Amino acid sequence: MSTLIVLAVLLAALLHAGWNALVKGGSDRWMTSGMIGGFGGIGALIIALVVLPVPQAHHWPWLIGSGALHALYFIFLVNAYAHGDLGKVYPIARGSAPLIIVALSAPLVGDIPNLGELAAVLIIVAGVLALSLEPAKLATANLRTIILALLTGACIAAYSLFDAVGIRTVAPEIEHGLFVYLAWIMVFAAIPIMTATYIVRRGHILSHLRTHALTGIGGATIALTSYGLVLFAFANASVASVAALRETGVVFAALIGVLVLGEPLGKRRIPAAILVAGGAAALKFAA
Repeated sequence: MSTLIVLAVLLAALLHAGWNALVKGGSDRWMTSGMIGGFGGIGALIIALVVLPVPQAHHWPWLIGSGALHALYFIFLVNAYAHGDLGKVYPIARGSAPLIIVALSAPLVGDIPNLGELAAVLIIVAGVLALSLEPAKLATANLRTIILALLTGACIAAYSLFDAVGIRTVAPEIEHGLFVYLAWIMVFAAIPIMTATYIVRRGHILSHLRTHALTGIGGATIALTSYGLVLFAFANASVASVAALRETGVVFAALIGVLVLGEPLGKRRIPAAILVAGGAAALKFAA
């Protein structure tokens, strides 16, 4: 994996941790998530219609399918957090996704990781679980929480594998293909996200927007930039390696939690973060 791709994915992970911190620290997770998805979709639609070329007919199934998978991920994630807290949901969702991708990337995408890449991916997954897994909380998780967290992880794996093929299909066939792909999947993801937010928070949307709109716009900009960098990496590197390296975001999330949200550092977080960083470094030299 080239240095440019490694840096792109690490920046994407940092940005992803940033907008997730906005959601976690917001007064209303549904509204914060809905604003990020909604403003992201509206901004992407304007850019797509005014600046970017129109996708070809055979591109639309990729764009609509990816948008649907991202929206499904959002719905499962928010519902998982409704039934279980961060310490129960996050390690299951984020730890299971790279394992699913490793298992399916060869038959579905054609990416076959070498032994070095596979070892590095497993090191990162182990570090993610060690960093975010809280055994006491996980032991009290009910079956619904575990199922929703696993479904969230499956959605992460699904949209990652889908987008790895989609971006490699669409991008070479149209000018500014990466931006076309990113813009339209955000548009199609925003439609069900905004609909779900309206159903759940109907009557509170305008009042929330009056005081928190800038947070939504900032979060949307960060989220779009983050996934644009991931798509660039998917187009140029193994999907399993990119997906695993993206999980370094848990280290950034832990640092943001300590420095910004006032969460305790914890003795376990330091060696776990080192493990994730070691796996990320190994990926740089594995391919």
